[in-house]
Amino acid sequence: MILALLNIILPFCVVIEMLEFELEEFSLIDRGKYKTLRLEELTEEERYLVDPIVAPTSGLRIKILDKPVAGSEKFVLTRRKLFLFLRVFKAISQKYKEMKNGNNLKVLVVTDNRPTRSILLEYCSQIFAYDGYEIFHQKDIPGESKLSAPYGAASVVLIKDINLVIVLTASHNELSWNGVKFYIDYPMPMSGDLFKDISNRAITIREINLDPFYQPIKLDAEQINNDYVISLLNNVLELKSLIGLKIVIWPYLGKARGIVNLFKRLGADVVLINEEINPPNPIKVVREEKLKQIMEKEASNIAILLDADRDRIALYVKQNGKYCYYIPNEIYSALHNILANSYRKKIINVRTIPSDLRGDKTSFINILTGVGYKHLGVIMYFLLGMEVDQSKVDKAILYYEDENKTLEKINKADPLRKRLSELIEKDKKHDESFIIVMWEESGGHTINVLNPAKKDSLGHFVFDSKFPIIADKYPVPALVLITELIARGHEISKSIDWSIKGINRTIPAIDEEKIKIMNNFMKNDKNSLTINEKEYKVSALSDNANNVDIYQLKSTDSTLYFRPSGTGPEVRFYIFGKRETHLEELKTVQDYIKIHYS
Repeated sequence: MILALLNIILPFCVVIEMLEFELEEFSLIDRGKYKTLRLEELTEEERYLVDPIVAPTSGLRIKILDKPVAGSEKFVLTRRKLFLFLRVFKAISQKYKEMKNGNNLKVLVVTDNRPTRSILLEYCSQIFAYDGYEIFHQKDIPGESKLSAPYGAASVVLIKDINLVIVLTASHNELSWNGVKFYIDYPMPMSGDLFKDISNRAITIREINLDPFYQPIKLDAEQINNDYVISLLNNVLELKSLIGLKIVIWPYLGKARGIVNLFKRLGADVVLINEEINPPNPIKVVREEKLKQIMEKEASNIAILLDADRDRIALYVKQNGKYCYYIPNEIYSALHNILANSYRKKIINVRTIPSDLRGDKTSFINILTGVGYKHLGVIMYFLLGMEVDQSKVDKAILYYEDENKTLEKINKADPLRKRLSELIEKDKKHDESFIIVMWEESGGHTINVLNPAKKDSLGHFVFDSKFPIIADKYPVPALVLITELIARGHEISKSIDWSIKGINRTIPAIDEEKIKIMNNFMKNDKNSLTINEKEYKVSALSDNANNVDIYQLKSTDSTLYFRPSGTGPEVRFYIFGKRETHLEELKTVQDYIKIHYS
């Protein structure tokens, strides 16, 4: 709070284990009870940061810290980079206030553990406070409001009367990055016309007022979320093997207080590794020797690895005397297969198109979507008979598998309900509950329990659930379930087909290059393409406005995908192919497309 009370902002130095930065000076106009910030015209590059050409899959992320001098270890938070975030905060405030006609203005603002968290939390809160909002923070030490991104998203439905949540995080990106995720009314990422409107507002703002005297209201969203997780899981599987189980948790950034407290409530004995890693990404960085050393010392067979905002997970497990590292594709595919095969659970498998296909055979139905929960969440609302903003549907990539395993495009709920009704009638499963899983290869996973409770006017089943509906990443229930199953003796290594290997890699590409590659490759749609003497059938997968977002290349023994990243300057490639040759094949395809289409 001291910083905000000064008319001139002095250099502010912050140290976090591996990253030190200073805040560049800037001036505020003192108006007594509030202060005013005058903004300069944006450059073209800054406009693209706030309103990117390629729409982000989950909020907005910006490299907020820069190195001012070559070779210097100290970073700088420039005023212009900070002001980009303040513009977005102000635009969200304006839009929400209009949507609600100025009524019930309450906002929960939370952060991950990034070094810029406190500065963004403070100014975000001051902006909303000036605009008449009640400001809520997660119960924490003074000046902090730390909560995982999934728990932040879910809070918009789990906490009564708070219908706007701001999560300040850049997930698995390096610590020099930060970002904004926000949720209005529903725990589903902003996309479509609403996101575009906020971006457009942000780049036109000329002045921002701040209330430095606001007082945040503290609440415990973390405990509310943990209560929800336990209630949900009690309807999926009895959690009996976690009691007394020693689990190592390595958060990579911060202390993962919510997840640690949850496992302790369930009876586990948690060992926390309090060492930060940059980037905080357990899919890219694994320190096996340290994990082995600690697991041996603590007599633990399970280690959970987490990214900064707790929606990207990995496991390091010792079974039969052997250590194994598992990524989300493998964890979730194994989880679904075990639940279906060993516990007779009926799985409605909703996964992003590049996610692992090795759990498809045990699913009741497979529904495939574009990358990100802005696609996945639409399916949940379709099944529950809930209204979905048309712009979200238009921009969603939605397919389901028919009886011949052919992908059928979905642009409304009726075809999907019809297909599910046919399967339910055929299998006589009218009275059974279903487990719906929505997930993506990068680590996001959401689970709920659905019942085919009624039929619509066309005679198709419409599902309901006794649990609040979360349509964003919420992987903690899956993490608890797979840990319980491992403790019971189930093995991930025996639960999926290891002759097939799934992995992803990237090539660098700025937004203009991403668009160029996607446009130039279009000529191959529905044709065959030979790369290094291997023939691929090419299919362009598009949203409901017919904009292509993902390309599929399918050979006799492999399936590859590529798409522009929504979280960084790169094009993402995915492969499911022969274990012995998949890496070489993926590299060959990457190089070919980079050379011929960029």
